[in-house]
Amino acid sequence: MGDRELGEAFEKCRVEVLRNPREIPALAQEVMSMRTRMHEGHPNPTDLFDIKHNEGGMVDIEFIVQFLVLAHSPQHAELTANIGNIALLKRCAALGLIEETLATDVGDAYRSLRAKQHAMRLDGKETPRTPFTEFDKEIATVKRLWKETIVAASVQN
Repeated sequence: MGDRELGEAFEKCRVEVLRNPREIPALAQEVMSMRTRMHEGHPNPTDLFDIKHNEGGMVDIEFIVQFLVLAHSPQHAELTANIGNIALLKRCAALGLIEETLATDVGDAYRSLRAKQHAMRLDGKETPRTPFTEFDKEIATVKRLWKETIVAASVQN
């Protein structure tokens, strides 16, 4: 929709920005800092799991994917495709950037969390929260990928 030339110019600019080389440890530190600020901006005073904002939730997955894209798209142009988080996780696994099984498990976690969020919102819940036990496995999987990508990169020399 809209002006074709403007869309093409925007896409070219978007890809150029994504493919800019970055200092990986600094990028990881910045992602962790942004995640902390976002977490502070969405406090959860309950004993329930906030599907979007708690550690191991949807926002963590989105941050991981964006980190992988920003960190590795200078060497892998195919990471700049606008294909969604799950497909980008699979692409990262195909490139050997993350374990294939872990990519699949985190993609499945994202799909499950998103489905639950949509269902709860359709039921009128403004902030979808559920018992932690409902997503124990998914939370642990997301936290593992966070640790293996962002935390590990933040301490590289």
